Amino acid sequence: MTSANPSLIQAGQLNRNNNNTPLILFHDGGGTTISYHYLGNLGRPVYGIEDPRFFLGRPWRGGLREMARVYANLVQSIVPSGNVLLGGWSLGGFTALEVSKVLETDHVDVHVLGIVMLDSPYPGHGPVHQKAMEGMLRIVPCKPFLQDSCAPELRMLVERSMKRAHRLVEKWIVPEWTDKQHAPPVILLRCQDYVPPRQGWDDGDSIDAQATIVSVDRWRKQRMLGWEHHHNDLVRGVLDVPGHHFNVILGENLKATTRQMKLACEMLELSFFKRV
Repeated sequence: MTSANPSLIQAGQLNRNNNNTPLILFHDGGGTTISYHYLGNLGRPVYGIEDPRFFLGRPWRGGLREMARVYANLVQSIVPSGNVLLGGWSLGGFTALEVSKVLETDHVDVHVLGIVMLDSPYPGHGPVHQKAMEGMLRIVPCKPFLQDSCAPELRMLVERSMKRAHRLVEKWIVPEWTDKQHAPPVILLRCQDYVPPRQGWDDGDSIDAQATIVSVDRWRKQRMLGWEHHHNDLVRGVLDVPGHHFNVILGENLKATTRQMKLACEMLELSFFKRV
């Protein structure tokens, strides 16, 4: 965790048109923005917003919408007016969508050009739910993908944060935009691989990998990770990234993920997609 929240992840560089819109990334289910610091140069100022309740573990009684209202104020502390891009990995993508709704509803001077979701699947049961109900498939919960060197205290905090995030998403209702409002275009970065079940289950040696999937992969076969069936006007573009949900910003996948995220930002910044 950083001492400042929001924190500056990349200072960025001014281009000749001076239009490198800042990108604000919201924490993932683990509550931190550590992973974003591994990203390569995105060609713009990049900020991260961490969970201010990470250490205390205090729940958001008002759900994701209460959290988004607090985060919207943090966004305005960085960008009090003008254009901004929002985004995040997993839970961070949902948060970006909710914060965008708050900013538009409150009629502030901040204009969200678009949202970059890094493997944020639609928060519903998915097409595999029936198989799970019939006992043909086992859906196991997400668990943090942490290095062996991770301190036990930090591991405990991250695991607790992921449980809190799961409860938030379970109760979340995707925001709707009225006729007089316009949803910002969303570009989805979609992981191509499934998470090995061993990383999502305590007794990995005893499970049938062929009949088990981790919950983030419920929509993995769908091009838009389920959004096409439920809010098909939100996601305007999909860019593939290598790896699975938990190693997309690690090792050999890092360069490709950085490249696709940078491309997504440029597409949104150049207004490739109109609001709907």
